[in-house]
Amino acid sequence: MKIIKAKYIITCNDEFDILQNMSIAFDEIIRSIGKFDELVLMYPDAEIFDFSNDIIAAAFINPHTHLEFSSNVSSLDYGDFLLWLKSVISFRDSLSDEAKNLVMKEAITNILKSGVSTIGEISSFGKDTEICANSKARFVFFNEILGTNDKAIDECFDKFMTRFNASLEYKSDKFIPAISVHSPYSTHPELTKKALNLAREKDLLVSTHFLESEHEKMWLESGSGEFKSWLSSFTPNPTPLYSPSEFLANFSGVRALFTHCVWSDDYLEFFDKNLHSVTTCAVSNRLLGQRRLNLNKIIEQNLSLNIATDGLSSNISLNFFDELRAFLWTHCEFELNFLAKFALLASTNWAARALNLNLGILSSGRIADIAVYKGLDVRDSAQLATGLILHTKEVKKLFIKGDECKF
Repeated sequence: MKIIKAKYIITCNDEFDILQNMSIAFDEIIRSIGKFDELVLMYPDAEIFDFSNDIIAAAFINPHTHLEFSSNVSSLDYGDFLLWLKSVISFRDSLSDEAKNLVMKEAITNILKSGVSTIGEISSFGKDTEICANSKARFVFFNEILGTNDKAIDECFDKFMTRFNASLEYKSDKFIPAISVHSPYSTHPELTKKALNLAREKDLLVSTHFLESEHEKMWLESGSGEFKSWLSSFTPNPTPLYSPSEFLANFSGVRALFTHCVWSDDYLEFFDKNLHSVTTCAVSNRLLGQRRLNLNKIIEQNLSLNIATDGLSSNISLNFFDELRAFLWTHCEFELNFLAKFALLASTNWAARALNLNLGILSSGRIADIAVYKGLDVRDSAQLATGLILHTKEVKKLFIKGDECKF
């Protein structure tokens, strides 16, 4: 048993309660929250962590990364999604080869140091499986499936199942195999159907990229635009595999995270509010285009939002606070303190709900994923979320499932 005391506890519950001068007793699970003296009487043998001048919050969740591309610095082209995608296809193999174990381990450490306990990893090649499974972080490990050739469906699915089954060998409560259907422009309907049937059969989480660019939207809606010209170099007379709504219909009854969605305003009504969530990556969206997520529309549709860094293929940092600051700058139509609280909830409570995990809130019975940050002198606790995002880079201490995470 451990007891940790702090000046502020940001519970990240639905009401965004902030407790002052209180303590948490926990092992793998949060057992009680109360006054320090009372908890010491309840648990006299507990190990004490005194952070009386500091801030405790639920650890962050980063639900969308691509660690296999962590070697990228300047190999890829930015400014337009299709320009970037062409460069990814040209360099994806070399970037993956350069992302040796040490590179990916360093990337994971950088994520953890910024207060993240849980990472959603999109695995394209399976080279990251063992590294993620043996890391200190909790991983939801999304094995990716893609391919458009109708003559190679069985081959593509067999290769996917080989990687998926390999990930099952490491399955634990901190390594959770899952599925990623890459996107509607890159995944044949038969592959999507097979993957999502597997998700239903085994109750698996699913992630997908959806309407990340205007190129993709034009292609799916009308079969026109620069996507058509580009795809013609691979397939004679290409046609879209789905309309956007047809793609979404495949995800009925599946708990899924839809990443980016910056061109999805006309299709949000097709999302299942109980099972589907939107993952936004502010830096990635800016580097690959000129449009941001319509946050007002997300709120209007009462959809759950979470925040992710994406990978270093479309970001310059995996530090989660860098991403949160970018989120604040991106959505400047909102009052700052409201948006800061919104961002913290999206990165804890709502992200945990999207991933169906019993964490993301500091309350009794939740898994003890707890981050400790250097204290801030704020005159009003309503400023605490804003101050934390603006002035923090790394944790002072991080607990994952009650265990101290040493970097």
